[in-house]
Amino acid sequence: MYAENGGHLRAELSTLLRQHRVQQRLGGAGSHSIPETTSVHERRLLGEQIGRYRHSGLVWCVQAVRAANPRMNLQGTSTRTRGPAEELRYRLDVAIAHSSGLPGLDELTSEQPFAMVESWRQIARAATLGEHDFDAGLGYGRLSQVQCMTLLKDASDVARGLVGLDRRYSNIPGWQPLKDAGWLARAAETCATFAGYDEPDYTIDLRGWQPRRTLVEGPGLPGLTGVLQAQHNLLVHLGEFPDARSLRLVLDSQRIVSRDAATLDPRASAEWTDRASTYLRLIHATHDIGGMVGNGGPAAGQDTLAASRIEQFSRAVLAGTAAAESGAIRHLAQLGREIDERIAQVIQQGARERIYFARVPFPRVDKDAAGLVKPTRQRYVPMTADVCQELLELVRDQLRPEAELPRAPKRAAASRVELAAALVHRPEPRRAQAGPAM
Repeated sequence: MYAENGGHLRAELSTLLRQHRVQQRLGGAGSHSIPETTSVHERRLLGEQIGRYRHSGLVWCVQAVRAANPRMNLQGTSTRTRGPAEELRYRLDVAIAHSSGLPGLDELTSEQPFAMVESWRQIARAATLGEHDFDAGLGYGRLSQVQCMTLLKDASDVARGLVGLDRRYSNIPGWQPLKDAGWLARAAETCATFAGYDEPDYTIDLRGWQPRRTLVEGPGLPGLTGVLQAQHNLLVHLGEFPDARSLRLVLDSQRIVSRDAATLDPRASAEWTDRASTYLRLIHATHDIGGMVGNGGPAAGQDTLAASRIEQFSRAVLAGTAAAESGAIRHLAQLGREIDERIAQVIQQGARERIYFARVPFPRVDKDAAGLVKPTRQRYVPMTADVCQELLELVRDQLRPEAELPRAPKRAAASRVELAAALVHRPEPRRAQAGPAM
């Protein structure tokens, strides 16, 4: 997520901003007690490598600015006509155009022998991975205005840090300075001030790319952990649309899980009981629902495992041979909310796309039916608000969990405060050595 990639980038940049004596950290000559370990040519190569790592950071900054302010064409504009974000983007584009280019895959994946170069590699790595965040929920139109300002402030601070390090590294042999570094520094500071007027919204850290859920393979785990395993795998398999029969099996399993979880979690017993009641009503409401499209076999298998395992575990708890851990109970509740959300999406999709159908009586006698007593005819019609009103209202009002207010990660503010402190960090003055006593 943006929290992880952005946090790594800011942390390593803060580390570099607190480091001085750059030549010495690259193996150059230091005091009389610190010998020179690298040649001028070797330090030149290290400087070029750092420049490529820096290029990745610049690209991340311009992508972040574009995500916060997507004005596409800046041709024909001037410093007076460009806003703070547009000016920063323009200066970043100039710096990137005159930079050394991106690092290779080997440079990104190979650990570097010098700690300072390794910090630069981590910056480039975080910036490269962070590119996926802007296509996964971290783009303009999916962020609030305050979140856009927070993202713009992050990009401005990173750009300020890169400019500060550029000035500090000027003594590296063959160092390629940033193009118009003074203009870039001014634009970054102006944009940081502009974006920092309002209170930031660090819930932006919850956005970005996230890895897909994968199955928990292997044999069934013991106790409540096995229930969590089955519920997790059920949620993964529900990524594939289930047929109507499999859906009803899933509904019944969740009723059993909720019923037994109410006995395991006294604090949330009422919530689990309400969930079990909701699923019982859903079972009745889907009794006449049909649909053969979809593959719900794997999901049906996992829901059967979840129901049987929690029944066994609840009997063990009643017998005093097992105990439910609070952390596992909270995890079970979280999985339950995610399953509720997914089932609600499935039923609404089935109604919207006419995948599920409702069986309704037809006011005619079925003469082709076997037996002497002929039943009324029946036919299947698409699910609509008129035909399946109870089911759709249950899904909308009872099943779908209430949206929780997002909470920013714990260290969201801390990483930004550390970078802000590093930007104004200055080395301690050297103490004059006392001369010999007269």
